[in-house]
This record gives sequence, C-alpha cells and structure tokens, in this order.
Amino acid sequence: MSLFSFSQKNKKEIENVVIEYIRKYAVFAIEEMEKFGIPASIKLGQGILESSSGKSSLSKATNNHFGIKCGKNWVGDVYYHDDDIPKECFRKYNSVEESFHDHSKFLQQPRYSKLFLLKKDDYQAWATELKKAGYATSLNYANLLIDQIEKYYLWKLDKTTTFSIERRINQYLNYVKNKRKDSFFRIFSRKFRFLIKKLFQSK
Repeated sequence: MSLFSFSQKNKKEIENVVIEYIRKYAVFAIEEMEKFGIPASIKLGQGILESSSGKSSLSKATNNHFGIKCGKNWVGDVYYHDDDIPKECFRKYNSVEESFHDHSKFLQQPRYSKLFLLKKDDYQAWATELKKAGYATSLNYANLLIDQIEKYYLWKLDKTTTFSIERRINQYLNYVKNKRKDSFFRIFSRKFRFLIKKLFQSK
C-alpha cells in the first residue's frame, strides 16, 4: 500500500469516528442550544476535541466529554486522571447526556458571561472567547475548535429552523455525506490526472 493510500485510509477512519460521534450526540447539543443558547457547533466541537470523539480513556471511564475538572463546588462522583499534573480530579457522570448538560451549566459561571453576549451563529467569536476565558490551556485552542467546526460543517446545526431535531440531524448527515463524496472524487481525479501525466512523461 502506498503512503498516499495509507494516509487516505487513516484519514477516512478518523472522519468516520467523528461523524459517528456527531450522529450519536448531536441531539444533546441541539437540545442544550435551545435551552441555554450555546451553539451546537461549539458543544460538539469541544466534545470532539476534549474526548477524542468519545474514544479517550477519560471519556470512556467517566462519560466526561468536556474535560471538566471537579472544582470546589462539585458534589458528584469523581475520577482521578493524569492531565496537566498527575492525578487531577475530574467529574464523573452517569451518562454522556448528563455530561452535555453539565457543560451548559459549567458555562454559566461569571467568567464565561461574555459568551452569551455573542451571536449564537458566530462560532468563531465563541471559540475565541472560550479561550480568552481560560477554558483550555492550549494556546491554539480556538483555532483547533474552529477547525473541527469547519471541517465537519458543524455550523449548519446552529441554524434556526422549525424542523424537528431529528430532521435537522438527518439533513446535516446527508449534507456531510454528499460533501465527502465530492471530496473523494476530487482527490481521485487529481490522483488520476497525476498518474496520466507521469505516464506520458515516461514515454
């Protein structure tokens, strides 16, 4: 297998994992958006980053998909995990849905108050303000979050519509499916043109 083919297969596998994550949890993100005004794109983007699309050891052990640490006011279950320092205290939930809901409540803290002055469909501003407010230690957090939102077209889930949540998710998944098909054919055609060019050059 060529390096190109291997990298494309690996990329596709990663994308499949992410899209499956979105398919499973978009309903929670949209429900929380309607209750709290947090963009679904931001919530899903953070979930993808913080939990490695639900595949990280922490998220598997705790259902904690947002890397939320215990803090002084947490009275629920806890789990100790090596992070920035060894054996840090993280919140543990009974379900992923509970994690999505607690993330909404977590962002009600005063230090995140500027988020709710932003437009719900301005995911770039939300990502930037999350970083400014100190959500994550990564200096590149805002850009990483924006990249996930744009790569998987998560911003489409922020749109105001009268359709049911189920229909909105199905429309989104069909949109992504068609985009991925277009991307595959573009890559295939580029590779085909390159091979044809090399063939003629070798004659």
